Amino acid sequence: MIRRPQTTGFWRGRLPHWEVEDGRYFVTLHLAGAIPPQGLQRIDQWSADLKLREDQNSHDASLPLMRTIFRDMEVWLDRCDVNTLLRDEKIAEMVVEAIRHRIQTQRWIVYEFVIMPSHIHLFLSVLEGTLKESMEDFKRWTGHQASKLVELANERFWQDEWFDHWSRSDEQDERIVKYIQQNPAKAGLVTDFQEWNYGGWK
Repeated sequence: MIRRPQTTGFWRGRLPHWEVEDGRYFVTLHLAGAIPPQGLQRIDQWSADLKLREDQNSHDASLPLMRTIFRDMEVWLDRCDVNTLLRDEKIAEMVVEAIRHRIQTQRWIVYEFVIMPSHIHLFLSVLEGTLKESMEDFKRWTGHQASKLVELANERFWQDEWFDHWSRSDEQDERIVKYIQQNPAKAGLVTDFQEWNYGGWK
């Protein structure tokens, strides 16, 4: 069944971000510097094309290009060796705890998540505030905690922006969950995703 929820908000940074009523969002947050300048430059070029489509008020027409951006971004992140602070067990566990806290306090419904060395994937619904407010709060809190655990040399922990899109059907929900679960194996970190210690399945 295809969902066609009403749009409740829109904002734009490097990428466009739509928020919808009762949205189920696939969100990718990555560490600052995890995507090199050449990767960010390519995203900026595609983003300019997306802006033209936004001006034509065609959200659905933007989807193929958004998927292209996501695939390219994921390639950079999975092979990242520049900033992999999330490999640190203390930091990864702190981020997992922050996610679980938001579930327990009924601020998020999380359908699946994984903590990768340079980024995290979340598939969630936000129960309190907007997605933007929630992600900014999550980044601020976890970034502050990370600075207590490791020396960040006054640098940012997370990249300013994140990638998100909302799921349009139960079938897409299933594909997103499977994608998140298979990410550690696809990146060559384990042979079976259940061997990876930092996911919603643990």
